[in-house]
Amino acid sequence: MKIVVMGTGGVGGYFGARLAAAGHDVGFVARGKHLAAIKSNGLKVLSEKGDVTIHPARASDTPGDLGIADIVLFCVKAYDTESAAELIKPVVGPDTGVIPFLNGIGHMEILERVLGPSHVMGGVANISALIEKPGVIRHFASMQILRVGEMDDAATPRIEAFRAACAEAGIDAPVPSSIQRELWQKFVMICTLAGANCLTRLPLGNCRSHPATRALMESLANETVAVAKALSIPLPEDQVERTMAVLDMLPPTMKASILAALERGEKLEASALNGSVARLGEAHGINTPMNHTVYAALAPHENGTVAAP
Repeated sequence: MKIVVMGTGGVGGYFGARLAAAGHDVGFVARGKHLAAIKSNGLKVLSEKGDVTIHPARASDTPGDLGIADIVLFCVKAYDTESAAELIKPVVGPDTGVIPFLNGIGHMEILERVLGPSHVMGGVANISALIEKPGVIRHFASMQILRVGEMDDAATPRIEAFRAACAEAGIDAPVPSSIQRELWQKFVMICTLAGANCLTRLPLGNCRSHPATRALMESLANETVAVAKALSIPLPEDQVERTMAVLDMLPPTMKASILAALERGEKLEASALNGSVARLGEAHGINTPMNHTVYAALAPHENGTVAAP
């Protein structure tokens, strides 16, 4: 397959490198020092699943240089969705599928508006990986799962071909019964984790072990599930319990990426996470006080930390 990775960070860099190592034609969109290092030394992945170096790697800061793709792995921050969608238009042909691996839910509507609904697919990535230094992706632990599907769950040639490519690359790609359910289950978990992390400025272990903060987490999950039900998303009746069970299994040092961004004074995906729950709740008559509180606390930091006037 011909694949373009829009955003060669931890997620895009890892999965793109695995697919390239399996013989697929992968082009990487990156910028700055990361792009320069990839061009000079290749893209390296360090992982207990096996290290990989793609050298030479096809890489550019201009997507159009990489040609029309069969599949685009869309791996940018939620707040960059619209600008990045405009940039990938030159690589989107009549049958190209664009699979976003983003936090939040609202990016789907943006991608459908900019690129057209027929191009937009659903994707959930389960992995812990980041850029360790320019040109190098570090993969933590062994989990590396892509859950992907057409938005109507149809078994189209392009989704079947991409799942086959994942199998060739040694990437776990189970077939979801409902990609909408997968998207929202991850959304519930991230909003719960991010909300608790950011309000306390503490990792997951501290949050889930204190009764008051655990109750906060359960409230965040309950509100998000209530919004999903108002939108007719087919979540299980015990989704809150399932979410907490998953969070109980994660390492105690776990932090949502938004907390790491907050600590570094970077832009935040607050509007795409708890802010989305608050807005959707308001639109559908669902009370979401805890998600409102999280968003209100993060809103002054949303564009990055700025000095007081």
